Amino acid sequence: MNTKEGAGPLIQNKVGSSLPLIERAHGVWLVDSLGNEYIDGCSGAVVVNIGHSHPRVLRAMNEQADKVTFVHRGAFVSQAMYDTAAKLSEATGYAGSWFVGSGSEAVEATLQFALQYYREIGEERSWFLSHSHSYHGNTLGALSLSGHARRAVAGQLAYNFHTLPSPYESQDQGGSSHQMDVDALLAGVEAQIRARAGDVAGILFEPVSGATLGANLLPAGYLEGLRGICDKYGILLIADEVMTGMGRTGKMLAVDHWGVRPDLVALGKGLGAGYTPIAATLLNSRVLDAIAHGSGRILGGHTYGGNPLSVAVAREVLGVLLDENLVEASAACGELLAAGLRKIAFRHAIVSETRGLGMLRAVEFHNPGLHVGAVAEMARLEAFKQGLIVYPTTGGFNDACIIAPPLTITENETLELLERLDRAIRGVGDALNPSSA
Repeated sequence: MNTKEGAGPLIQNKVGSSLPLIERAHGVWLVDSLGNEYIDGCSGAVVVNIGHSHPRVLRAMNEQADKVTFVHRGAFVSQAMYDTAAKLSEATGYAGSWFVGSGSEAVEATLQFALQYYREIGEERSWFLSHSHSYHGNTLGALSLSGHARRAVAGQLAYNFHTLPSPYESQDQGGSSHQMDVDALLAGVEAQIRARAGDVAGILFEPVSGATLGANLLPAGYLEGLRGICDKYGILLIADEVMTGMGRTGKMLAVDHWGVRPDLVALGKGLGAGYTPIAATLLNSRVLDAIAHGSGRILGGHTYGGNPLSVAVAREVLGVLLDENLVEASAACGELLAAGLRKIAFRHAIVSETRGLGMLRAVEFHNPGLHVGAVAEMARLEAFKQGLIVYPTTGGFNDACIIAPPLTITENETLELLERLDRAIRGVGDALNPSSA
């Protein structure tokens, strides 16, 4: 345990906080400096899709480090870049990949590609639409698209792009969706597009809600309707799959559950799986061809974009994901996880619902008049005492914890995760209702 108090050389999210010092990790397990073991029940921040310390990835890191760790993308290319782009294209069906350093950068790149696309075809569009309860990243453009407390950091620098009503459904404990008025939602989208008089360049969405709401699903027909509206008005449909991509929901991309193909896709977290900072923007042929046959130049980029070491790691992560059938495992184990969460909800009145897809699940809690987020934080702390790490939502809209372990988790480890979560939720319930303990 790091016991230093007060501000010091290391700046953390909570200045001066005292956090466990992690010494090693393997599979779904984390071990701190005192020897305490924790189940990584949320893959860090829904990142470590293939588990910690996978030997194939560690070997690939060493092999690439022995060759070259940095060249600038503007001057050189590496074989790993060719290989990883080809693997991503084959796995996702997209025409091209643009490598960046983080999910926020990948989202930012989707905006820049959209703006450049319209310039290439002789149009000037500059506005975007996104949903009110959303989070798309911590860069300025991504924050402008986010309806999240972190917008306060940007203040008046952020645009108010997040004007579409939140479309995400909740589910009851049996898993059935509460019907939303999809026609009214889509009519609202069209009204905003018409009000912008041909200036809308793209509509950005999360297929499954992430940090703000926690694994809420889009209602049936909404995404298909959004695709139709974009086609009608010549607008690009943009998917933020930073959290949901790379097999997390039981499909390579979460949009595959709806059979909808966005024009641009932002990938992140699971692409590097926690082994290295890397993300990517996927382009379809419509966007890529307009640029290739127009100016032929990408007007953007970052120093570490396409870094040889990071791209080599991503190539191996993708290889593990495909060779070990982890996308299919996510779908199968996700059902086991979902069934266990429903049983927990049945046993504990404090749980209002469970929801999600594949290995991206959430538990939402009743809030007995406390500030929003208080119960989820209590659950996080109780789970920590039980040796389980969960991820509370951070948008200030609900009390929910995301449950999203590595896709490599075994059946026995899943059952152990559920037992620890059950004990944690019992502890929260006892604390909130001491008379029933």
